[in-house]
Amino acid sequence: MINSFQAPLLGKLKYFEYLTAPNSERYRTIMRYCFLCHLEYKNRLTKEEIFTFLKNFPQFADYTEQMCEQDLKNLVEWGNLNSIQDTSKTRTVEEFKNKRFLYELTPIGLKIERFLFELETQEDTKAELNTKHIEKIYFLLQQVDSVLDDPQKRAVDWWDELTRAFEEIEKSYSEYISMLKSYEAENLMIKEKFLDYKSKLVQYLYNFYVIFQNYLPRIRSTFLSLEAAKIEKLLNYIIAQEKEHPKNIFKDPESIEKNIKARFDNIKLWFVAPHGQAEKLSDQIQGLIRKVSDLAARLSEMSSVKVNRQEEYRHLAKIFSSLDLATCHKLSAVVFGVLLPRYIAAEEKRQSELASLSILDVPPMKSLLHSRGRLVREKSKVLPASEFSEDKKKRFEEYKKKIEEEEKLVAELIKDGKIEFENLPVLTPQVRKKLLVWLSRGLSSGFGNTDSGKRFKVVRPKDGRYCVLKSTDGELEMPAYVIEFVK
Repeated sequence: MINSFQAPLLGKLKYFEYLTAPNSERYRTIMRYCFLCHLEYKNRLTKEEIFTFLKNFPQFADYTEQMCEQDLKNLVEWGNLNSIQDTSKTRTVEEFKNKRFLYELTPIGLKIERFLFELETQEDTKAELNTKHIEKIYFLLQQVDSVLDDPQKRAVDWWDELTRAFEEIEKSYSEYISMLKSYEAENLMIKEKFLDYKSKLVQYLYNFYVIFQNYLPRIRSTFLSLEAAKIEKLLNYIIAQEKEHPKNIFKDPESIEKNIKARFDNIKLWFVAPHGQAEKLSDQIQGLIRKVSDLAARLSEMSSVKVNRQEEYRHLAKIFSSLDLATCHKLSAVVFGVLLPRYIAAEEKRQSELASLSILDVPPMKSLLHSRGRLVREKSKVLPASEFSEDKKKRFEEYKKKIEEEEKLVAELIKDGKIEFENLPVLTPQVRKKLLVWLSRGLSSGFGNTDSGKRFKVVRPKDGRYCVLKSTDGELEMPAYVIEFVK
């Protein structure tokens, strides 16, 4: 295998130069003309014949003999043409010096042109899913023991049949599935004439699928049950005879041995490997059957829609002609539907999620609709003024109680018209909070008012001394402020 990746792939293949070189249209026309003449057993052409042929095409109107001579020279240099000196018409020394040549395709040039010609004229693929190759592989695997009884005579034939059957499976199923997935096949499947052979196609795919599924487990078990020693012995016989085959494309024994062993291993893996090619082929066939069936069902629905309703319309026309205009409107709504329908979407909670539930089985629901116009506003309702006399009375009583508590507090804490923080007793949290509120009101401007309206001023300690304000929930160290009430 490694030898196959040496010189040929590392260098540029000059034989294909004429396909991509500048002026390739001239080279390809010359080569195609030589090939067509070869098919007519006219293998050798003169420069004049080639030049005359090219001049028949309008795109070569400016083509000259010098250009033709140079093109032929390049094709000879690339190994596509052979030039043979033509001495049949030489009469003088000067004519001999001015050599005249005949040109013919080289074997490689002939192969390339034949390949291109077959590629260009290839017709649509005629691939098929033939089950006989699957059966063939199964029966060949069953014959391993009998082949080993006389390997000299039967090993190579057995190998050729096995590889040929496998190649046919690979080639046929790949081409067939590609054909069904091609653009033309996709277009055909959406046409009504597809229905004519849909059943045959599905039956064809289904038959192949059944037989393939029937033989696949057997082939797998046979592959897995084959003894490695027997396979090694059989392949060694095949390798030994392939090494002596003169037309083997591999020239070195090592490549021949690796190629044969790799081919057998890959055939085995194709059938045996989990999620391998065999399972993929099975999945693809199943997918195609589903696809074809779905398309056929869809086409059938479309065809049923296009049923000729001429008689029905005629009968309706008679009914319409016998009714008055108002009844005709009602009948029209039933037969043809509403002329100006309005679609209203709403998110209502459904009682059931059954897909088979008809809209007629759902009970009616009310849905309040609002205008969605920007200029439309909802009308505001005018409501009478509420009666708050009870609330006012309640809030007044609460305020009155608050004032009484405050006066009681002041009466308890004020000594000589002052509240000295350093001389206060242990306070409750509510009383402490009340005093600190009063203090905060008077600190900014020096004066403040209680909630009951009594005015006071805050006197800061001149010596900057501090005191500890004690409460039931803790102590607070603060300047020894004095709240002094004024009249």
